[in-house]
Amino acid sequence: MGPNIEPGGLSARSRRDLATLFGAGQRTVTVDAAAAALGIGRESAARRLSAWASRGWLRRVRRGLYIAVPVDARDPATWNEDPWYLADLVWDPCYIAGWSAANHWALTDQAFRSTVVATAQRVRRVDQKLADASYVVHHVGADRLEWGLVGEWRGDRKVKVSGRERTVADMLSDPTLGGGIRHTMEVLDTLLSAARLEDLVEALERLDNGAAIKRLGYLLEVLGYDTAAIVGPLTSGVPLLDPSLPSGGKRSPRWGLRINVDVSA
Repeated sequence: MGPNIEPGGLSARSRRDLATLFGAGQRTVTVDAAAAALGIGRESAARRLSAWASRGWLRRVRRGLYIAVPVDARDPATWNEDPWYLADLVWDPCYIAGWSAANHWALTDQAFRSTVVATAQRVRRVDQKLADASYVVHHVGADRLEWGLVGEWRGDRKVKVSGRERTVADMLSDPTLGGGIRHTMEVLDTLLSAARLEDLVEALERLDNGAAIKRLGYLLEVLGYDTAAIVGPLTSGVPLLDPSLPSGGKRSPRWGLRINVDVSA
C-alpha cells in the first residue's frame, strides 16, 4: 500500500472479530489469545491474524504476536510502533540502555539504527528485530533493574530507561553498549559537563565492576579531569580498555589496564 491508502476492506464478521480482540483498549494480541477470544482453533486464529496483517489492520511484531494499526495512520503499510514500547512489551522486565539511553538524555547526538535493551529474560541472540525495528539485547541480573532507572510513558506502558549516571556506568562496564570505548569517552565527557563525578563513581561501585572503575580512571586522565574521586584499591587483573577489540597494546601501570586502542587523539 502506498501513502494515504486505507487498509484493505473487511467483512462484517472481521469487523466484529477485531472489535472483540481490541474493543476494550487492548493494543496487542497473541495467536492463543485470539483463538480463545474468538472460540476457534489455534491454526485458524493464526491464519486470520496473518490475513488481517496482510491487509494493513495489524502489524506482526514477532511470531505469534500482533499489534493493532491505528485507524488514523497515514500509511498503514509503513506504520510501526515506538521501538521502546515494543521492547518493553516483549522483554519486560527490561530497560532501555547504552547509546539509546545516552541519546535520550542528550549525552550524544550520534544516531544508531538499533535500540539497546537490557533484560532479565534469557537472551538467545544479541541482535534481534521486532516488526521493522532493530535491537541489541543483553541479559542482566534481576537486581540490575532495581536502581538507577527512570520511568518514561510510551503509550500505555511505563518503559524504564537508565538514568544519566547509570547509562555511563553501564557503558564503562561494557563499552559495546556505548558503541565502543571512543564513543563511551565522548558520552562521559558530556555527562561530566553537567553532573558530579562522585555520582558516577557511586553508580559504578553499585555495579561492582572493577574493570569499569579502571576504564573510568584512565579516561578521566586522558580527558584531563581530576581522578581523586576514585579511591580505594583497584581490583587485580589487567582487563582491556575495549574488550570488543583485539588484545595487545601497552599496560597502564596506574590503572591496571591493557590499552588496546588509542583514545588520546
